[in-house]
Amino acid sequence: MEFVRPLEPILIIDDSVEAREYLGNILEELGFEEVSGSEDFESAKHLLETNPPNLIFLDIELPNTNGTGILEYLNDHYPKSHVIMCSGHNSLECVQNTWECGAKDFIEKPFNAKKVDTVLKRLELIT
Repeated sequence: MEFVRPLEPILIIDDSVEAREYLGNILEELGFEEVSGSEDFESAKHLLETNPPNLIFLDIELPNTNGTGILEYLNDHYPKSHVIMCSGHNSLECVQNTWECGAKDFIEKPFNAKKVDTVLKRLELIT
């Protein structure tokens, strides 16, 4: 899939190294080259400041923090970045809450190439 608008650089914020690596591999298979990852929001701040991402995959359940609180911070400080929330809990309430907080989309874990591609295609349509 070739995207019309650049979605890179892409940042993955997830405390699970396996989830970060797996999603990174999927994105690389889809043709993305500028993909970085961070285990928590504190370590992501440096990446945000030095190379602000156009797209952020953000885990809702990070240790010692709340993903929706981070989403609000990102929307305030990086309004041009598109945030896709990620969680292993696909409840309607969880999805609605992320949209109400300003996420562009939601993707359920575990990741797979079809889910990621579908979400990116939807994002491309609204940007």
